[in-house]
This record gives sequence, structure tokens and C-alpha cells, in this order.
Amino acid sequence: MHMKTSPVYYVAEIFESIQGEGNYAGVYSLFIRFQHCNLACSWCDSKYTWYKNDTLIPQTADELKDIIASSTATHIIFTGGEPTLYALDKLVIPGKKYHVETNGTVIPTEPLHIELPDGTYIERVAMKESIIKRFNWVVSPKLSNAINSQNTEYLHYWSARNWGIFKFIIQQSADIDEIEHVINRYSIDKNRVYLAVEGCTLQSQLRPELVDELITKGFHYSPRLHVLLWGAKRKK
Repeated sequence: MHMKTSPVYYVAEIFESIQGEGNYAGVYSLFIRFQHCNLACSWCDSKYTWYKNDTLIPQTADELKDIIASSTATHIIFTGGEPTLYALDKLVIPGKKYHVETNGTVIPTEPLHIELPDGTYIERVAMKESIIKRFNWVVSPKLSNAINSQNTEYLHYWSARNWGIFKFIIQQSADIDEIEHVINRYSIDKNRVYLAVEGCTLQSQLRPELVDELITKGFHYSPRLHVLLWGAKRKK
């Protein structure tokens, strides 16, 4: 007889802080950072989540829901790594507001069967749209400054849904031009787009000329408050 198994979650770290970026910047939140990612972006600031870590203890949905319930934070942020590798709809409890920080390449409402670069195999069922459409999705498409030959066709899915925002990481003026091309191609409303400056040091964020340019072109600017305050410190 085939026994149905409960989903397993590999979590790199759990902590409370303020949301540093996007449309909820500054909000006191509980962060659940999941292990594993399907991409390998050159400037990623959480590369420690990419690979298999034998010291991590798999957690159940009930264990994570207990942690969420015990936090005084109303806002719960699923980040990573890539959180959509896991069944996030199974972690919802009443009275909390959920956010997902995703690269967007994994479609949550489709079942997932994937072997990651480190050989890890992950399988999950499709997430329920009736649940996850209430989340604030922060979709962060990767530009050529992060990964080569990135297919952006997945943006057809996200642009057709009003579940959240798009956050792009920029390094130079050319990135802003690339973003304009992407949002025009996929009919993404510029009011849903936030641009943040790449870097993990205070000095990296002090780019007024770059922010002036994105303002001139009509984009929202996303500060990176955690970088301004704590640099590259973990669990911040």
C-alpha cells in the first residue's frame, strides 16, 4: 500500500528583523530562509543556501507553523535560496500576512519535480492558488548581470497576476535599459516594479547618480535597509 508522505522543508535559518527591501521595507517580520536554489547568481548574498547541507534537520509543516504562531511578528517572509521549491501553502495560519521572495522561475501552481545542481531531488505538489494569491509575492527576475542565458518566459505567468511586485537588482545604467526591455516585452506595469542597487556594503548602496537615473525613467527605488544598517551580517 502506498503511503502518502507529508512535505519536508529544509530551512537554513529563522530570525526576526525588518524587511529590508521592496514594497514592505521597514516592516517588522519573521524570516524563514529555505535551503536550496535552482539558480546560481553571481552576486547572490546567500550562497550558503545553494547546496546540500547534511547538518540541516528537515522540518514538517506543523513544526514551522508552530514557529510562525509563536512569533509576535504579523508579517512572515519566505525567502531563500528559492522558497517555491517547497509547499508554502501548507504553512498558513490565520492572522498572519505572508510574503514570498522568489526568482520567479518556479511556477507555484504547477507540481514540481526537479534535480538541483548539487544532486538534490525535490518534489512537491502544486500549491493552491486560492491560498497563495493572498501572499505578497516579490518576484526578482535575474538580469544578465546575475546569470548567463536566463530564460524569462516564466514572466508571462507573473505579469498576468496581481499578487505582488517585481524587484530588479541593478549594477549600472545598462541594467535599467535591460529592465525596460523586459517589462515592455511582458507588459509589466511599471508601478509594480522596484529597482534596488546590488551590493552588501554601505558604500555599495551610495549610488545617487544611479538612483537619479531610475527616477528620471519613472521607476520606484527600493532601499536595501538591512545592508545600510548591518552590511552582510547573517540573520539581518
